[in-house]
Amino acid sequence: MEISKELMKKLSELINFLKQKKVIVAFSGGIDSSLLAYLSGKHAAETLLVTINSEFMKKSEIKIASNFARKYDIAHKIIEISILENQNVQKNPQNRCYYCKKFIYSKLKDIRRKLQFDIILDGSNLDDLSDYRPGNRAIKELKITTPFLDFNLNKEDIRTLSKHFNFENYDVPSSACLASRIPYGESIKKENLDKVEKGEEFLKTNFDLHQLRVRVHYNDLARIELLEDDLVKIITKSKLKKIEHYFKKIGFRYITLDIEGYRMGSMNEILDKKSSSNL
Repeated sequence: MEISKELMKKLSELINFLKQKKVIVAFSGGIDSSLLAYLSGKHAAETLLVTINSEFMKKSEIKIASNFARKYDIAHKIIEISILENQNVQKNPQNRCYYCKKFIYSKLKDIRRKLQFDIILDGSNLDDLSDYRPGNRAIKELKITTPFLDFNLNKEDIRTLSKHFNFENYDVPSSACLASRIPYGESIKKENLDKVEKGEEFLKTNFDLHQLRVRVHYNDLARIELLEDDLVKIITKSKLKKIEHYFKKIGFRYITLDIEGYRMGSMNEILDKKSSSNL
């Protein structure tokens, strides 16, 4: 696949930046960190991918990260931590992402110092600046390097390059950590995160759905968000009954289908309303 001269220039600058550096890549296995991992593995002096396996990561994502590192023969460490031990994260305030990122990247900085690597790389891109992401503040405070921001790459650029390098996941929909399924202000419980993971996996594997979210309200209510075109895949009496049966089996009492459909960051909508009410 051909890429534009402008994007090729950005890529060249990024590669030159990586050369002769020992880098740690914060690696989730998603498309952004995968491209960063690949380029670092090819061009940096030494590369270590570090995946944080916490309550907020799906088991399937850990598997994807491991398979990618193995395929491209890049050193990879999976670090087990309990993010819910951090009370600022567990209480789930509106700036939860700040506390979470600060906790995780502080761990990575300890690893960097111990192993004597030069820098830690984060896969944030230009599109991330348009969403509510308090974690960006922690990244700046801890002086984490963000090459896609530094060299002006957006999500479309990353997908284009990922397709160019023949990544299997170049068109995989964006994901988000499991904590994003819990409304701000409701404390995050491991059992609710487990229900989300099981519910989303069930919907994907049984009904050929891809971009979806299972949001949890008041511990026992599931709100399912699907793409508009996917609604027809489940709107039959037998399929809805199958979903109801499984979701009650894993611990939900009420199961609802959000007729507004999937939208990225729907839990942030309350923030806009609160801001408006304060005007």
